[in-house]
Amino acid sequence: MFADRKKSAGNCSSGNVVYSSSSFLCQPARVLIVEALPPRWSEICTVLCDALDNFLSLACSLDGPCRIPLLSLYAISRQQECLLPFVQVRGNLARLRSCVEELRSIPGEGCVRAAARGGELLRQAVLDSLQQFKQYSRHTSTGNQASNNTSVEVTVVTSQPGRSVVRQLETGLKDADLVSLKRLLVVQIYNAVEWGPGQPIT
Repeated sequence: MFADRKKSAGNCSSGNVVYSSSSFLCQPARVLIVEALPPRWSEICTVLCDALDNFLSLACSLDGPCRIPLLSLYAISRQQECLLPFVQVRGNLARLRSCVEELRSIPGEGCVRAAARGGELLRQAVLDSLQQFKQYSRHTSTGNQASNNTSVEVTVVTSQPGRSVVRQLETGLKDADLVSLKRLLVVQIYNAVEWGPGQPIT
C-alpha cells in the first residue's frame, strides 16, 4: 500500500504500459498532499505548480472516461490545509486552476520547519482526506446520484527523504482505519534546481 518514488530531471519515464478503456471506468478518487516547506519549496514551487496546472488542463480536456474522477488537494506549510475539497475534475478547470494558484502563493521562506511537527501534520492530512472521502461518499450515495468511487489514492509530494516519510506514515497510520485507502504513494522531488520550465513531471 505504501510506496516511495523519486523524481528528477533525468527520471521521468513511466514505462510502456497499455491500458484498456474499461480500466478507467472505476478509477479511485485522488488526493494530492504537497509539503510546501522551506528551504526547498522556493526551488520547486514554480515548476511543480506549472506542471500541475498543465496536467489538470489535460485531464479536463481528454475525451472518453475520466482518468481522475475526483480530486482533493492539501498543502502542508505552517499548518495542514485543505486547499480543495473533493470535486469532480471534468468541468471544473477554473476551480482547479484557482487551487493551483493558491498553492503557488504559499511563501517559500519564513515558516518554521520542525521534522516531528511536519510528520504529524502529514499524518493529519492523510487522515483528514480519508474522513473527507467517507463523508463525500456518504453524501453522494444518499443523493440523486450514487458514487462509483469506493476507494481513494493518496499521493504525497515531498522534498524530504522518501523512505523516511514512508516510515513516518507507516508508524503514524498503523492503528488508523484505512479500509478505503487503495494506495499511498510518496514522491520525493530532488535536484529541482536542474529542472527547466518545460521539464515534465510524471
